[in-house]
Amino acid sequence: MIRTLLLAALFAGLPAAFRPCAAGTAAGRTDTAATARIPADSLRPAARTPEECLPDGKAASANTPDTESAAGTNPAPADAPDTKPAAGTAAAGTANAPAPADTAAYLRPPYLREGDTIAVVSPSGRIAARADTAKVRERLESWGLHVLFGTHYADRSQPYFAGTDAERAADLQRMLDDPSVKAVIAFRGGYGSVRLLPHLDLRRLREHPKWLAGFSDITTLHLVLRRLRIESIHGQMPAGFLFDEGTEDLSAESLREALFGLTRRIDTPPHPLNRPGRATGRLAGGNLAVICAATGTPEELLTDSPTVLFIEEIGEFVYRIDRMMQSLARSGKLRNLRAVVVGHLTDMMGEKKFGVADACRIISDYTQELGIPVLFGFPAGHDEPNLSLYLGREVTVTVDDGGGCVEF
Repeated sequence: MIRTLLLAALFAGLPAAFRPCAAGTAAGRTDTAATARIPADSLRPAARTPEECLPDGKAASANTPDTESAAGTNPAPADAPDTKPAAGTAAAGTANAPAPADTAAYLRPPYLREGDTIAVVSPSGRIAARADTAKVRERLESWGLHVLFGTHYADRSQPYFAGTDAERAADLQRMLDDPSVKAVIAFRGGYGSVRLLPHLDLRRLREHPKWLAGFSDITTLHLVLRRLRIESIHGQMPAGFLFDEGTEDLSAESLREALFGLTRRIDTPPHPLNRPGRATGRLAGGNLAVICAATGTPEELLTDSPTVLFIEEIGEFVYRIDRMMQSLARSGKLRNLRAVVVGHLTDMMGEKKFGVADACRIISDYTQELGIPVLFGFPAGHDEPNLSLYLGREVTVTVDDGGGCVEF
């Protein structure tokens, strides 16, 4: 664990809007002069503290998942013991199976500890020929972790994908089933995760959940895990790690913090399109195009329970952003949202032709009348920094004149 002084040094070069925050105020916000990621008092030593013990005083196992109520209220204490689905509750059978019954709890995989093993796989596009996988291993091992790579993670035999669908699925399945692996990280995105779903069987994750991390095309797998009621991490992937000497890799560090259970809140500066308010719901979402592409499939994003929607996008013409928002609106997915969090909208095109200043304006047109808090400029997605989020976690979103805050 890094101490407060070290954390302060790490973020010295980060814009003030994303530096570590002080302890929250009674209203749940920090002083706007200290906007941020992780309050100093949330950094925990590796050893269990009394506050992390179970009600009977016995410390939970490091490999015991947390659970939360299906309704999204009264989350279980950190590191609480696993509770299996209630009798009669069906665990999901495959990647394409419907969600467990409403009585099933959300599962929180155990946070990592030094000495744990993580796996790196490539469920989507093949990695670049110039990718320095030795440095990736070195970075992950510097976090105190053992690293396994999937058999086909660097496969370049296919024109686009990192191996055939069956090969990529087998890599992912093996790492998800391996009890020694505590987290699985996608090397990169691109496209291809959806092609794996017919080949995957994720039933064991309800009994032995583990973290799956990635973003962009990996949104498909996050949607599957949401249906299975298992938390996952929307965060940076090794293909995006920074290795230039003297460069602070804030995105990779944020992934490390999320994996080790250190992420508590992320604060953002004011944005002219923000809509004020405060709301609580379970965080869902990811890449906007992938979310919309899942409509009508077994992985479709459902928002009939209290939901906070996070979206980000890259390389789209803004008329397509409008079409995607039409899809969300007409399918009823915006109707019952508790809050919307908008991340990086990177390399958008065609604003002038469509008659808007930027893509944020299009999203604002669809969300401003919902009567819920809407937070723009959130530092996650296809840009730096790409801070990690706990998808499936019940979060509180606060938006006011001082900016915005997402508390996990």
